[in-house]
Amino acid sequence: MTLTRYSPLLWLSLLYALTLLAGSSFGRYLEYLSVIAERVEPVMATAWQDSADYQLVPALEQLLGQRLARELDGVQGNPLLSLLQQCHSHLYHFGQQGEPASVGHSHWLPWSMSWWHGSPDAPQTWLQIDCSIQPLPWMSFSLLLTLVTALGWQVIGKPIKDEDQHLITLFLRQEAVWLHQDRVPRRSKIRAGVLCFRDMHPDLPINTRLLHILIETNRARFSSEQQYVVSLLTRASQPPELHFDVTGGKVQVFFAGIPVALSVTPALYLLWYALKRKELKAEGWVKNPPSNKPDRDSAHSLLALMHEYGGHGRAIRELEQAGLKAKSLDQNRSKIKEALSAMAGEEATEAYLFESRKREDIPQAEYRLKISPEKITIAR
Repeated sequence: MTLTRYSPLLWLSLLYALTLLAGSSFGRYLEYLSVIAERVEPVMATAWQDSADYQLVPALEQLLGQRLARELDGVQGNPLLSLLQQCHSHLYHFGQQGEPASVGHSHWLPWSMSWWHGSPDAPQTWLQIDCSIQPLPWMSFSLLLTLVTALGWQVIGKPIKDEDQHLITLFLRQEAVWLHQDRVPRRSKIRAGVLCFRDMHPDLPINTRLLHILIETNRARFSSEQQYVVSLLTRASQPPELHFDVTGGKVQVFFAGIPVALSVTPALYLLWYALKRKELKAEGWVKNPPSNKPDRDSAHSLLALMHEYGGHGRAIRELEQAGLKAKSLDQNRSKIKEALSAMAGEEATEAYLFESRKREDIPQAEYRLKISPEKITIAR
């Protein structure tokens, strides 16, 4: 568990270590090229020019090798930045272009370098440079860079998506809510709340329309801005409840804890559909009656709700005299859809309100609430 938690830092340390080693090695390599071009190559060019057939006598070859070794071994590099100890050069031979006669023994970071001067017949110098790493500075620099990166990550913060940036802006805009909370909104705390929610639910979609309403209507107090943000984001991302409060003899409808502005008749029709949805029989499907033949049997259960919870007199008389009409069902479903769309948006309306079907043996369409029966609650 602990190793998994810190594995990104371990990989980052390894990356820094390899990068530092490659950079230090390349820097030393460039220093060698500079020394060869400025100090060694002119001397060798003169020696080659003095030999008419480019055949160096052993004594001259030995002197040139010693000069080359002194110049290259004198390259120290930057003592503060170099991670390599003093390197040593090994001269193979002067000869024609081609591979060196022997590779010899090398360790740590061997480089094989060669160059030639003038014409293709000029002798080629083969040498190998062996360098060893300074372990303490190498590891110290790697760990220091990892620590600085981790601290910077904490101070600056994780990169945030455009979608989450929009959520932060949405919370900051609601000044009246923050006044109710007796707080001054701090962007850092709101940002921390959004990131905390994303850590728990990285891919959970949020209904921003619903979140906006939750922010505007929230009156609960929270101990911190972060707790407030996480709580509302959780509510806006969870499947909402359709709740009916009939304790006062009237019907009040709540969607995701937010009151839905419905007049009494559409509210009672919605309650009627909700009760049908919670019944095991027919899985909540309600058949629209024929347009020319109202359904008197289905009207009884709706009439009972009308009488019990203060239904409108005109709606009650229509049900008693004519029965349940297809037109009345269609009109009230439309009013319910409009009210919920205005409150929670089209997406929520399509996801949780009415769905329809047609069966081959029944010409009329059937309707039911899409929302799960477990998400329908009634307080009596």
